[in-house]
Amino acid sequence: MSFYSEKLLKRRLSNFLLQPIIQTRLGLYCILLSFLFAGVIAAIVYVHLGQLFGFIIEMTDAPEEVQTIILSYLSSIQTSIYLALGSYILFVLAISIWYTHRLVGPMVAFKRHFEALQQGNFTHRTNLRKNDAFHEAANELNKATEFLGERYGEKSSKIEHLQN
Repeated sequence: MSFYSEKLLKRRLSNFLLQPIIQTRLGLYCILLSFLFAGVIAAIVYVHLGQLFGFIIEMTDAPEEVQTIILSYLSSIQTSIYLALGSYILFVLAISIWYTHRLVGPMVAFKRHFEALQQGNFTHRTNLRKNDAFHEAANELNKATEFLGERYGEKSSKIEHLQN
């Protein structure tokens, strides 16, 4: 892989996970809560199916054959549940990263805006993507920056000119 390709891949990954700790933590919380919920549901189903299968085995003349059929059926259900759970975990991680990206992305833009203001750059504006959060806050920050630029922009450039 060339240097350019590595840099492009790193940039794409860094754009994807803007705040990896926050984004991963949210995904893990969602997954842990999902496991808790799934555990409760599994316990309820297990108890009720156990009672039902016990009743069915008692009522039949061939309990060993029926038990083999039931165990085969439960094995196929178990495989389906594992596949569904794996898909669900991947889906939750993807959604949590996507959603937190929409929340964290504007924070990165605001940080850049504040850094520009600290350097006396009153022309910087915060432009957010269509689906990002905090559009109203970005508009207000842009208005405040415009006001500061009108009020202090010339003074700031005169001070910089005198310092040089």
